[in-house]
Amino acid sequence: MDYIEIIATVPASQTEQAADALRAATGGDVWIEAPFTQADLESDAIVHRHGSRQVHAYVPRDRGGDAAGDAARALGAQGIEPRVAVRDVAEEDWAESWKEYFHVERYGERIVVVPSWRTFERAAADVVLTLDPGMAFGTGQHETTRMCLEALERQVRPGMRVLDAGCGSGILAIAAALLGAREVRAVDIDPNCVRVTETNARANGAEATVLAAIGSLGDAWPFPEPAAGFDVVVANIIARVIIEIAEPLVAALAPGGRLIVSGVIGERERETCDALAAAGARVAGVRAMGDWRCIEAIAPGGAA
Repeated sequence: MDYIEIIATVPASQTEQAADALRAATGGDVWIEAPFTQADLESDAIVHRHGSRQVHAYVPRDRGGDAAGDAARALGAQGIEPRVAVRDVAEEDWAESWKEYFHVERYGERIVVVPSWRTFERAAADVVLTLDPGMAFGTGQHETTRMCLEALERQVRPGMRVLDAGCGSGILAIAAALLGAREVRAVDIDPNCVRVTETNARANGAEATVLAAIGSLGDAWPFPEPAAGFDVVVANIIARVIIEIAEPLVAALAPGGRLIVSGVIGERERETCDALAAAGARVAGVRAMGDWRCIEAIAPGGAA
């Protein structure tokens, strides 16, 4: 079966909204990349902070119809004005086509994310994470993932317990394990994300530390032990969900534990901070990268 690839270039602040709209409209796989210049492609350790993102969706040709028009209408209904292009992709190529855009990248002082199909010569202090994200969100290229990785590098210490709420590809959960966490729980409502997280954990020798399951916080918590006592909780999702689950996010922390949340656009920063404060956490800092925010908060009982 051949596929139609829909490529929508959208403002960075609307990336996740556009991905959700295309996923709903096509019922197919969706992934996100940054637009690249030729200079980017010639580098093997690059940072992408462009003002737009490209969202790709795939539709079987036999039910493609007016793929470009359908995509534009679905995005327009969300108030997004994209540039939309389409191309034909053979079945044997469609699941591999995005790999050319995914390169080795360094985060903070020590974390290096290496695609599973590339090679990298590590330095002694490097924390190297081998990743094959599949169609799950979390390659490290997005500003929100970058900020979360760099926050984890600052906050995770050997022996800590860490929770990744909305694990996507597992990049954050596995990074925490490689930084020395003794126990990492990872949850996501998408079964594909859980599968990809488990695969990537095995590839990094972290399968005994990172336990992933379908679910969320509150009544959807999938593990037998309670969602509590974590030294660090990270949630790289979207502002609306963070606000909705602010109380269980904070409740999952040990006294003085650190909460790291991202996926928050600038216009919802104050609303998100207020929700975390209402849940009992103290906002300790906000980092901005483009239109995106990463908020760190501390559970009651902790020092600054």
